[in-house]
Amino acid sequence: MRRSTLARIVAGVLAEDDIVICSLGSAGRAWREVSAPNLTYFASDPMGMAPSLALGFALSRPEDRVVLIEGDGDLAMNLGVLAAIAGAAPPNLRMVVFANGRYETGGGQALAGRLDLGAAARACGWERVESPPPRADEPDVAAAVRRMYDAGGPAMVVQPVESEASPYPQAGRWSQVDDKAVFQRRLAARDEPGGRT
Repeated sequence: MRRSTLARIVAGVLAEDDIVICSLGSAGRAWREVSAPNLTYFASDPMGMAPSLALGFALSRPEDRVVLIEGDGDLAMNLGVLAAIAGAAPPNLRMVVFANGRYETGGGQALAGRLDLGAAARACGWERVESPPPRADEPDVAAAVRRMYDAGGPAMVVQPVESEASPYPQAGRWSQVDDKAVFQRRLAARDEPGGRT
């Protein structure tokens, strides 16, 4: 499955008012390209910190569903966060892992060893983890994402995706600092009376 296909499937399942946190790299770029309406924070360096950010958002905003769009290379840099999330058990946190077995953003190097992120999450205490097979068709993947979304959290789908060229895009409309400020303003506006849709 291509990254763009998985991003489109996830966008089709999420509610418009869900908050999305994206890891740096190709999974986040695939999410940006799908142009979903969700309030989205695109995490940057350091690598491996997007799950911690998503956990913090989920704990601090229990009334919002928080969905992490994560790459397997990013998650591999901070496996201990799986135990932290399982221990905190925020019911509003969901994670979709784009798993291609590579550090694609860093040049396409293979991940070390045979890392099974679904098994690692289960070993840390996650009760709701799905790992569709690499050649699963779109309806089956969409059904797995829907079950993850509808389950009590935390819940995760680890979906194999194809390795693809992943060049960095042209500079965006604003810097990472500006992007953070825009996200914070939009998030604060949701908390004002009449701000939630």
